[in-house]
Amino acid sequence: MISREQLGRLAELYDQYQNSLRPLAPERAEAGRAFRELLSTLHATHAPEVPFDNFRREYLRKNKMP
Repeated sequence: MISREQLGRLAELYDQYQNSLRPLAPERAEAGRAFRELLSTLHATHAPEVPFDNFRREYLRKNKMP
């Protein structure tokens, strides 16, 4: 099970990336990179047998990721 802290961090990074008012800001790009890195780590740790795209859509939804 993915911890609340990890889900919270993932949601925070997603929000920083997707809702940035400055689409070309370096902070936005960094948040996107950090989001993808954490998502990849969670996939490798919690469900490596599940295809990544399925993990991203289904597994996180079950863990209440927006």
